Amino acid sequence: MEQPNLQSSVAKKPDERASAAAFTAIIYVAAFIIGAIVMSFEMLGSRYLNPYFGSSIYTWAALISTILAALTAGYFLGGRIADRTVSAAVLGAIITIASLYLLVLPSFADNLLKFVSDNVDNVRLGGLYSALAIMFVPATLLGVYSPFAIRLVLRTARSSGTVSGAIYGVSTAGSIVGTLGTTFFLIPLIGTRAITLLLGAAGIFCGVCLMGLERVYARRKIEALVILAALTLSCGGARSEALFEESVRAKMLKHQDGPVAHVETEYNNVYIGKNGPFLSMTTMVAKRWLFESIVDLKDPDDLSVPYSKLIPAGLLYPEKLKRILMIGLGAGSISTYLGRAMPDAQIDVVELDPGIIEAGKKYFGLQETDKIHYIEGDGRVYLNRNKDPYDLIILDAYRELGVPFHMLTREFYTLVKERLAPGGVVAANVTANTRLYLWTLATFHAVFPTVDVYPDWKDESEAQSVAVMVPGPRPSKEDLMQRAVSLQAQYHFHYPLPELVSKRTEDQKFDEAHVLTDDFAPVNLYETIPLRPGQRK
Repeated sequence: MEQPNLQSSVAKKPDERASAAAFTAIIYVAAFIIGAIVMSFEMLGSRYLNPYFGSSIYTWAALISTILAALTAGYFLGGRIADRTVSAAVLGAIITIASLYLLVLPSFADNLLKFVSDNVDNVRLGGLYSALAIMFVPATLLGVYSPFAIRLVLRTARSSGTVSGAIYGVSTAGSIVGTLGTTFFLIPLIGTRAITLLLGAAGIFCGVCLMGLERVYARRKIEALVILAALTLSCGGARSEALFEESVRAKMLKHQDGPVAHVETEYNNVYIGKNGPFLSMTTMVAKRWLFESIVDLKDPDDLSVPYSKLIPAGLLYPEKLKRILMIGLGAGSISTYLGRAMPDAQIDVVELDPGIIEAGKKYFGLQETDKIHYIEGDGRVYLNRNKDPYDLIILDAYRELGVPFHMLTREFYTLVKERLAPGGVVAANVTANTRLYLWTLATFHAVFPTVDVYPDWKDESEAQSVAVMVPGPRPSKEDLMQRAVSLQAQYHFHYPLPELVSKRTEDQKFDEAHVLTDDFAPVNLYETIPLRPGQRK
């Protein structure tokens, strides 16, 4: 027996027939508008994604497949809900929620796309993830409309083909208008943000009209809240608070001494080696070891590489230490040291080479927590895209052939300075045995009024230093000591901070050195010329 709906087949008076015709007209007009919204939104998707993932065929494949997947889900969902409640108010509420999403999308789209771009190096996957993130939910809710509308208009089974064809035909006509209107007229005329808001407003108009129909043709209680609650999607999964997996380090500790692994990554040849309790990560060019990070498998607070003991000097300067950014991961000894001592600090570590991160996890047991994040990406690109301020930025990026030139220039350090929170500072690991050291210091001085150097020059051929760059005036030794004592009492660092204060040297400028810029940075030349006696002070 056929279930009666909003328009039963019983005889109607003229005013009833007129009302039924108005009802049907509103359903068809809304179908046209919503069809236009869906395809207009798909066209807009390219404007959102192109700045981050390009305009290649992969971006369009991501957009088209996302819309098709969303509409597929919406059709199934719409048919199921319509069978449970023939209510124009429920349909109107669903369309209104989708439209509200469109209204707020411009406020968070850039941050979301930047996040995906910074964390997904594969352009194809990044475009797909981004399309799903910003488009799937509203397109799914809008896709509910057609099967639901068919159920509202349908009078008898004999008219089902006509009604279905009419709804989908009108909706497709709207899609054509939305596609051409958006690309030919609206984008050049008012831009992406305004179009998105216009689409949201049009959707809300349709939703309100549909909900208004319920007052005229009320047959059922509104079930919108229950149904919408069923649409809520949730995801979760707390990360472990341990900074490394004990089982991985225990396994490595049992490994025999000598070479452990050779990993060829996109950017480096990485060698993992073991000597007693010490596990090292090194790279080599022309049989010369150029980079080294060492972890004591028995003591996670041990900093075996001399310069790494100087990095905490950067902690003495900031007004607060809530957010720390590190550019360069290595084996994670420094981030682990700081994370263990300062569990409340947010530490973001940006590493260009995903192979380094994977090696860190596989052999050194590194793992992310709610407070420590490992981010794949170029450090300068990350700073360009991420506007969040940091209290301390640590620069420790090395590749097989040294620090990439674009992370040694005045423009780069200016960008770093712009990303500092009020009272924030920069600490940089600087090799101090070539002429590049002098040029690097000159570049520091071109951006920061105060540059303090904490040197480790015991080995002339392997001299290292940590430079702390301060946007403001140089703090006194007494102020640094007071800060060091306070932090040491609060965090109980393995290497006492007060001992670092006496190592500070107030760096001076060198006349023979010039500022490195994006236009002129002969890094490869000057990192091969050793310093003459007396040049390093």
